[in-house]
Amino acid sequence: MSRRHWIVAGAVVVSLSLLAGSGRAEEKKTEKKPMTITADHLEVNRKLHNAVYTGNVTADDKGRGMVILADKMEFLFDEKMEQLQKGLATGNVRISAGERRITADQLELFSGEERAVLTGDPRVWQGNDLVTGAKITIFLKEDRAIVEGGPSKRVTAVLYPRSEGEDKSKAGATGEGGAPAAGKAGP
Repeated sequence: MSRRHWIVAGAVVVSLSLLAGSGRAEEKKTEKKPMTITADHLEVNRKLHNAVYTGNVTADDKGRGMVILADKMEFLFDEKMEQLQKGLATGNVRISAGERRITADQLELFSGEERAVLTGDPRVWQGNDLVTGAKITIFLKEDRAIVEGGPSKRVTAVLYPRSEGEDKSKAGATGEGGAPAAGKAGP
């Protein structure tokens, strides 16, 4: 597998995992559209099994209609550099996918566990609804989320009433506490 392919493969796993469980992700999995990652700098270290993008990083997954923005994205791979072990986006993390958006200081993706953890004032919007906390853990396979408060930050949900005829599937799944399971990047 070429360097380009395994770097792109890592980014694809991150984007797939963030949308796991949503109907939109299921529809889009078969599409063959490119993922484009741009950054000011890329460092690949095969001995450390990682690839690090820094400076205005944008991962644009056209096949899934999702964009991830961050100051830095790091992908850690297995010894053969073929399987993504962990993904980490830090600094001004913003994710957008359809009407969903997320902001946080850090996003950690544990691909083997299909779990994503948002920390650093994480905020998840779906439409106008907003959920905040100190830490948001998204269980991708289960399509659920846990929002935790902290010593100085309580869980807050701002939920707008839906009209009677509005399609509930359009609103998406909610996790514990009414938290959207995943979302689109910040305001």
